[in-house]
Amino acid sequence: MVTVTLNKDVVEKLERIRREGETLNDVIKRLVETYEELEDYIDEKWEKLQRDKEKFIDLEDYASSRGL
Repeated sequence: MVTVTLNKDVVEKLERIRREGETLNDVIKRLVETYEELEDYIDEKWEKLQRDKEKFIDLEDYASSRGL
């Protein structure tokens, strides 16, 4: 068990997203798990974009080819 001191505004934000029956520990755990999932998702999408970037045309090249 670890004791953490939180500012009042942080506690208020945690209280707003707390689900019925959840402790603040549950809320923080859910937030961390969601962050980790989103981080993995973003990393996967970034890697795919880097792999596939040659399939796309540069915006400036597109504009100049259209006389824009």
